[in-house]
Amino acid sequence: MNGVQLFLSRLLPIGACLGACAFTMDAQAHFNAGVCTPQAPVTLSFPPITLPNNLQVGEAIGYPSGYDFASNGFVMQCRYTDWPLSQPVSANLSVVNSPATGMTFNANGLTLPVYATSYPGVGFVMMAGDPSRDFKVITHTGVTLLDAKHNKPNGWGLQGRVYLVATGPITSGTLPGNTVARYVLTNVSIESPGAGSVNFADTVILPPQKPTCRVTTPSLAMPLGLVPSRDFKGVGSHAGSVSRNITLDCAGGTGGNLDVWITVTDQTDPGNRSNQLSLTRDSGARGVALQLLSGDRLVSYGPDSSGVGNPNQWQVASTGNGTLTIPLTARYVQTASTIKPGTANGLASFTLSYR
Repeated sequence: MNGVQLFLSRLLPIGACLGACAFTMDAQAHFNAGVCTPQAPVTLSFPPITLPNNLQVGEAIGYPSGYDFASNGFVMQCRYTDWPLSQPVSANLSVVNSPATGMTFNANGLTLPVYATSYPGVGFVMMAGDPSRDFKVITHTGVTLLDAKHNKPNGWGLQGRVYLVATGPITSGTLPGNTVARYVLTNVSIESPGAGSVNFADTVILPPQKPTCRVTTPSLAMPLGLVPSRDFKGVGSHAGSVSRNITLDCAGGTGGNLDVWITVTDQTDPGNRSNQLSLTRDSGARGVALQLLSGDRLVSYGPDSSGVGNPNQWQVASTGNGTLTIPLTARYVQTASTIKPGTANGLASFTLSYR
């Protein structure tokens, strides 16, 4: 009996040790490596985005090479309490608040899932990494950017790139700002708000940019030369003809078309609204006037104004980038039954309006 008691008394310390060891190992498995504080959010402020004409679904909008982002210093700052233990800590980034579209976008040798923003037709893709590592594809499920154990950084950084992608028709407006990605560390306690974040700032989306046009022929001389009076056949008949072009150089558009309108003004009689250009006061001829045509259009005269709805204003073209020509032809028209020979000059100006 004493032998048995002695045997049991020797077993009990061993059992107690095993229990203590098991408790210690379980406590180590749930031990936090330290406490981390999220730093200022990483915010992408996109410049105003001008939409191209004939935008295709799946096409990048804005910068075709994407928008780079990085933490200003660190995205997470930590103080560790696990010495001499070495708890592993991992940095993870995941897309949030953005439904998957089912589309993909290829960039930098990566195939990236496209996520929707709250703005119709605008999606995005994201690649990111620790500053010391290559970019990885960022998804809803989260991606580990860095694992650290013995040499854990006190400050955790982040860098990445975002592409904005057309997922459907897009109209001009403002893309609202939002948090689009969440950055967390494992095996640490994270202070409020509980994670780092990547945010989009409000972004202005503009329609396709129209070109601007510059007149390269600010004045035109249209000499009709000598026209015999016998060439006229009665009131309303025409004689003589000369053609010139008003030329515009249009550039700077991103796909939008510019509507070009013109008004021609009779400088001798600014109130003239007919289709006959008055002869200048120093002209000696009588019984004739001048007419201008633009293509098949007989030009009527209006006020020297670019205002919308100006009398006798007409649209000459809707143009993109390139050279625009406005053809003009001058001729004489007989206005009386008797023609007095002499000089027959006219003076007109043109005013362009762009819309």
